[in-house]
Formats: sequence, structure tokens, C-alpha cells
Amino acid sequence: MTRVLAVTNQKGGVGKTTTSVNLAAGLAQSGMRVLLVDLDPQGNATMGSGVDKRALKISVYQVLLGLATAESVRQKSEAGGYDLIPANRDLAGAEVELVNLEHRESRLKGALKSITDEYDFVLLDCPPRSTCSR
Repeated sequence: MTRVLAVTNQKGGVGKTTTSVNLAAGLAQSGMRVLLVDLDPQGNATMGSGVDKRALKISVYQVLLGLATAESVRQKSEAGGYDLIPANRDLAGAEVELVNLEHRESRLKGALKSITDEYDFVLLDCPPRSTCSR
């Protein structure tokens, strides 16, 4: 059974991304299959996973808007040994664009549904002031 963990806090700068990246790497090192989803437009979990956020053609932004699948966006973090759905600054506009879309609250869950069973853990690195845990 896959465990989904959201690393969230109302305040920024409290170690959410550090916790997410290190937890993903630690779980992967212990033999677990791990997917880290970067949901912060700053893309620090992406960079911390060894993926250049500036070079991304597609990211979690396109997944949330239904323009790409989670399968097509995920990448391997060679440094960490886990899979990653990366983010960059494009994600900053997603909140506004999602307002008028149906089922906006469950779009991430629906997008990940097809790959969730491939993992022991799915970690969500959430931005400050986030509703990730709802």
C-alpha cells in the first residue's frame, strides 16, 4: 500500500523542502520506491534532486492543468535514487488558472492515480500557505 505524505507548514523557511528531499533520499536508500512531487514554484526540491528547473520543458504545472500526464513529466533523481515530478516558476500561475477548472481540489490526486501503485511512498513538497494537506 502506497503512503502519501504531505510536508506542509504555513510558514516558509522552516525546512519543508530539506525534509522532503532528505526523506525521499533516505527512503530510497533503504530500498523503498519513492516519488517526490515538487509543488512549490520556487522549485527548490527539483534543484535539490539534481534537476535544473530552468531547463524544464514540462513540469507539475502541466500535470495540474491536464496538459501532460504524471508519467510523461516524472524524472529520475540520479543523485537521490528516487523519482521526481519537478516544478519551476510556471507553477506560480496555476492557482489562478485552476480557479475555473472542475475538480481543482482533486486534480493532483487524479493525475497521480495511474502511477501511485508503483511506489511505496509519495512525498508532496508543499509551498508555504498551502492547502496540500486538505
